[in-house]
Amino acid sequence: MSIHILGIFGSLRQESSNQGLVKLAQKLAPADVTFTLYDKIGSLPFYNEDLEDSSRTPTSIIEWRNLVESADALFIAAPEYNFGPSAVLKNAIDWATRPMGQHALSGKIISLISSSGGTGGAHMIEQLGGILALLGNTVISEPNGQIPKGAARISANGSTSDPAIEALVGDRVQALVDTYKSLGK
Repeated sequence: MSIHILGIFGSLRQESSNQGLVKLAQKLAPADVTFTLYDKIGSLPFYNEDLEDSSRTPTSIIEWRNLVESADALFIAAPEYNFGPSAVLKNAIDWATRPMGQHALSGKIISLISSSGGTGGAHMIEQLGGILALLGNTVISEPNGQIPKGAARISANGSTSDPAIEALVGDRVQALVDTYKSLGK
């Protein structure tokens, strides 16, 4: 039983530790997992309902929705900004949830993890986890995905000298796989 995971990082910083978490997850994914890294989140225009007309929908949005639709699970790593998710990540989620009733972001298994400040993104994980669950997704909550001050412990290329971070990311990827199998998908 193969699973397709889409990895997304909700930061535009070139040296983002959240980008590093997604790249580490990609490296740690089991051999039978297809792990696609989406690194174009910054190319998505601000959500605008006027662009919902199929003749006006930008190519970047069509590509994004197709990637989300084809994935069985999402591995999302994002910083916390002002006690919530980054605007760029929220924008991507808004695009993936349109058109209403037939959107690409429903029925997915999602892991949220954060490398952010002193709380490790606790508020972002709580808020975004609630939103994603309301949209009809299964959100992985264990093990805890908060990594306080992770920027000092993981690089943008996914390397880390902290075995706890590597174990956490590996456990989170395995939780996606195990949940997928337990749901009989």
